Amino acid sequence: MHCPEKDALTGLLTRASFHEHARGITGAGLAVVWFNLDNFKMFNKRFGFERGDDILREIALILGGTFPADGASLLARFSDDNFVVLTDWATVEMNIDTVQEYLYSLHENVTLRLRAGIYFPSEGDDIRSSCDRAKLACDSIRKNHSVSSCMFHDAMSRELELQQYILDTLDTAISRGYISVLYQPIVRLSTGKICGTEALARWNDPEIGIISPAEFIPTLENYREIHKLDIYAARKVCRDYSARKSAGLPLVPVSVNLSRLDFELCDIIGEIESAAAVCDIPRRMINIEITESINDEDMTVLNLGIEKLRALGYEVWMDDFGSGYSSLNVLKDYSFDTIKFDMKFLHGFDINKSEKAKYIISSNLEMARLMGMEALAEGVETALQLEYLRSIGFDKAQGYYFGRPMKLDELFALETGIETA
Repeated sequence: MHCPEKDALTGLLTRASFHEHARGITGAGLAVVWFNLDNFKMFNKRFGFERGDDILREIALILGGTFPADGASLLARFSDDNFVVLTDWATVEMNIDTVQEYLYSLHENVTLRLRAGIYFPSEGDDIRSSCDRAKLACDSIRKNHSVSSCMFHDAMSRELELQQYILDTLDTAISRGYISVLYQPIVRLSTGKICGTEALARWNDPEIGIISPAEFIPTLENYREIHKLDIYAARKVCRDYSARKSAGLPLVPVSVNLSRLDFELCDIIGEIESAAAVCDIPRRMINIEITESINDEDMTVLNLGIEKLRALGYEVWMDDFGSGYSSLNVLKDYSFDTIKFDMKFLHGFDINKSEKAKYIISSNLEMARLMGMEALAEGVETALQLEYLRSIGFDKAQGYYFGRPMKLDELFALETGIETA
């Protein structure tokens, strides 16, 4: 066997070398462990990439000392802060605890959490699917900070199968129209009329029925296929609007959702420009929504994209403001025309008693005003919420209170009335 390829930073096996060496290792008595370092990108931003590289080398040394190669373990760095170990099952949990404790002892003043997902391969399992299952177990505790490791269980199999089904059938679903684009109304609070709409993708599969956006969108982002969906949705929006325009029917601006990955995976601005030009849709009729999680990655490509879109005449909105901890950093680093405030934390609260919630909303609204941005509240479900948002000066609102996502003709038939462009 030729000399295995090693990761330049850590000296561990690369993903390709790991797969090659582990291909013939199957059967009982083994465990695959997927390790991921929480919030590593934020660590790099805070302490610098040089220190981040030091941490990765430290983790490689800790893993090497805990799962020694001469003890029949295979270790690899798959990518960034993801490490994989193939080892004996009998001591795997004890060894994971040892890794965690040692890492904590080295960095008592810095919160570093190395999550671990564990899968015990059965006879006949291939190494790639075993790694996928270990990763799924690791991902399942991303938001559960009370535990640091998790074993793959049967209930996770459906999620893995659904992810694979989504990836395998995406192109067919697009070409055959299984994925539709529906529209949710946006209302101007000063008039009570519909002043815009958001285009939302919905997947109704003939084999397995409805696939939730909460399932297919993260999957497409994780596997870097999201640009296919976003290009399709943008083209469909332009065709829908062109049909109404040709018929002389009223129109309002539509917002189209883009992933930050679109700016890396394709010429998304060129795709939007082309779709709008073919259908003769003015740029002022298309708004671009980008989620707050954009701050998780390098900002350069996205920042240039946002500035180019705005220079061309598109409005760029920040979606889901308040759903994460990095909201202020996002506003500092990017320029937006509108902020969409996530109202999920309002659900079920008594607005007359929750002074903290009222203060948080009103102070963030004032901040948006000072920065020259409009404010839109999304997720509005009750008249009480609407009345409060109107009283403190929100410009626009969106949510089930006004209407669920629907066909474009149905939206324009709502009794709310239309604020024509």
